[in-house]
Amino acid sequence: MPDSLKSSSYIQRWVTGILLGLPVLVCVAAGPPWSWWLLVTLATTIGLWELHSLIFHAPLSEKWRFFLFAAGLFLPFATYLWGITGLNFALFVSFFLALCLMMIFSPLDRDEIGRIALVSFALLYLPYFLSFVLLLGGAPQGRSWILFLLVVIVAGDTGAYYTGRLIGRHKLCPMVSPKKTVEGAVGGLFLSIVGGSVIGLIFLRNVPLARLFFFSLAVAATGQVGDLIESMIKRNSGKKDSSGLLPGHGGLLDRLDSLIFAFPVLWALLQWTTPQ
Repeated sequence: MPDSLKSSSYIQRWVTGILLGLPVLVCVAAGPPWSWWLLVTLATTIGLWELHSLIFHAPLSEKWRFFLFAAGLFLPFATYLWGITGLNFALFVSFFLALCLMMIFSPLDRDEIGRIALVSFALLYLPYFLSFVLLLGGAPQGRSWILFLLVVIVAGDTGAYYTGRLIGRHKLCPMVSPKKTVEGAVGGLFLSIVGGSVIGLIFLRNVPLARLFFFSLAVAATGQVGDLIESMIKRNSGKKDSSGLLPGHGGLLDRLDSLIFAFPVLWALLQWTTPQ
């Protein structure tokens, strides 16, 4: 690729990232709880639309598409109203209703079990895990912890990208993501720990530094694996990007990949370390 095109793509990537990130930061810093639910609902809807094209080789029928998106909206709504109990119950209800739909309309269709399995995967992968944003927001110092997570992930992505470009030699997982390197992963982890510790010392002063180190490492490592998982899903579908929605970035899933599993991991760490 000519240098001019590389430069243009690089600038486009940063501009899109800033335009996407600013509303999220405003919402995290000052938005009311309902704005968080609205943000998760929007991300879920767009993400499910992209995921539908990745994991379903044949488009779903109207019945199953309606069910997928309705259930996808139900999970964050139940979380917003009733917390972790609402989230888990909504997941149970969605799976139970899917089997009821099969029993009513196509009990002898052997392909329906496969469709329900993929629908269940989609509901777990996006609305279920993304709903942990709302649970984090309701935790003590929730806004600060979400800011901490975003800084850790962004710092990790930035560190991995530039370290990999400068000194990357050994492939990390070439079958899934040929450009990622071991050196880039290590650089990303290091910058994540630095970023997480700095933001923690500013906004989470009551949290011990050792805990900030550990949380940063756990969230960053989970984010890197989440990135590889999304790459694996795209490679299985034969696509480079989840969509062309975001100039310079691909699709929304390509921006959420490092976050999807990081939210529940941080929530669990807080549950285990916060005195009851």
